[in-house]
Amino acid sequence: MMRIKILVLIGMLGAFQVYAFDINPFKKYDGSHELVLNDEATEKSAAILASLIIHPVHEELTVRSFHLIKERKMPGHRVITDKMIDKTIRGVRWNDDPLNLLPDNPLVWFDNFKNASENSDRITSHYDLFYRSHHHDLQFLHAMASSDEEKAGDTQKAVMMWAEFSYKVASQFIPVHTRFSAMQQFLSPESFRIFKKYFMNEGLRKNWTPAYLFSLKCVRQKIGQNLFTPLDCSETDWLPAKEDIQNIALGSLLHVVQDSFSDSHVSRNPEYEGEYSLIHGRAAINTFNAYTKQSFNLHRGADGYPKDYESALSEHDLNLEEVCAQIISNVLSDRDNPRKKHHWNKTASYLKNGVFGITNPNALAGAGKYE
Repeated sequence: MMRIKILVLIGMLGAFQVYAFDINPFKKYDGSHELVLNDEATEKSAAILASLIIHPVHEELTVRSFHLIKERKMPGHRVITDKMIDKTIRGVRWNDDPLNLLPDNPLVWFDNFKNASENSDRITSHYDLFYRSHHHDLQFLHAMASSDEEKAGDTQKAVMMWAEFSYKVASQFIPVHTRFSAMQQFLSPESFRIFKKYFMNEGLRKNWTPAYLFSLKCVRQKIGQNLFTPLDCSETDWLPAKEDIQNIALGSLLHVVQDSFSDSHVSRNPEYEGEYSLIHGRAAINTFNAYTKQSFNLHRGADGYPKDYESALSEHDLNLEEVCAQIISNVLSDRDNPRKKHHWNKTASYLKNGVFGITNPNALAGAGKYE
């Protein structure tokens, strides 16, 4: 049985590699700069193998950003705890695993991903978040366009909507038990319009809350060729800790920012040759890429550690660790001083005009160097 699981997981590696940057759901934060293998995961042969191969890039970038805040004594550094970092890491995995199938059910994750890939043309807004986030209309969760006909300006608006929603949940401006139908009082008119389009189309999910969204725990087993049991989310925590949901929301925002520095997801200035990513000294976005136009194998070239991962931060333009540190700092400052002026407007400008700044809002989604 172990041999079969290992062989199956080797086949899974390609599916895991579609992420802009790798994640490793089998590692946990131990209170230092390191991510270590989760002892519970070692009981599963599939988890053992995956933990040896999948690089925890999203997780390590997040830890780096928290430690940068501490080193520079940025606002909010005094309230950072190990638990906060651990839950934020759970959040940076959420965009790739919104049903929380991993790490307990890696083969279920793979079966569902494979089925979504093979039936992507059938997916609608009635499908769950897992299917939609990688193969339909929620690809802005990865800083990507959802189709090759999508304009950069429209992708940017969707990305900014998610940034506003997740930031305001993370900073406790939006209470975690607020129903989606009441989000209008917390989001800008444009963000609420886009939020409603993606999350409440045809009246769906209007009674969901951020607490439910970010604590989903589901399973759906494959029972035959393209046949699955109904989605079972009965293990979802209905009364999660407020701080946990806020930190997961923060992690989700960081995931979008981190993915936007992946060369296979976004073409940024200055341009360069080669299928790899750079995270230091980056500037404006030329195009958001569409996965449907890309070669799977070429896309993988930008999935691992960025080429300048161990290089010093650039003195010019954007460095990913500094960007994430600034966002975290703003969120923590808002939590620490709830009666003072909210930092969202300042953060929104930083994101829209800087991090997600685009050179041409009418530029159609492309393949980058990965066609």
